[in-house]
Amino acid sequence: MTTAITLSSPPDVFPVAGYEHVALAGDFAFVAGQVAHDQAGQWVGIGDAGAQAAQVYRNIGAILRHIGATPQDVVKINTILVDRADAAAVAAARKAFFGDHRPPHTGIIIGGLGSPEVKVEVEVVAYLPRLS
Repeated sequence: MTTAITLSSPPDVFPVAGYEHVALAGDFAFVAGQVAHDQAGQWVGIGDAGAQAAQVYRNIGAILRHIGATPQDVVKINTILVDRADAAAVAAARKAFFGDHRPPHTGIIIGGLGSPEVKVEVEVVAYLPRLS
């Protein structure tokens, strides 16, 4: 059986050349890694990973709303950092976004991301059985 895949991006998240922000496949939604661009494409929180993470989660929230989901539908989080010292600030933004919902999380620290301004990137997977 073939599962249809729907790709889309919400109008209130800065568009990215070359891909959509979310893929719906069966009961799952795969949200592309988000960085700290605001709706107009301007960087938010240059040099401040906590401020960047807050913008990242605003973007993720908009994408989830776009597909009729909430943070409580998220079943997996992947966070990529370029500096271990930023982990606490980024974790605080994650906890503010998810509240008491604590899905599995993987944190990765690497030497750099797609642009030197980017200190953090986050991707999530959501489960939406009502989509089938």
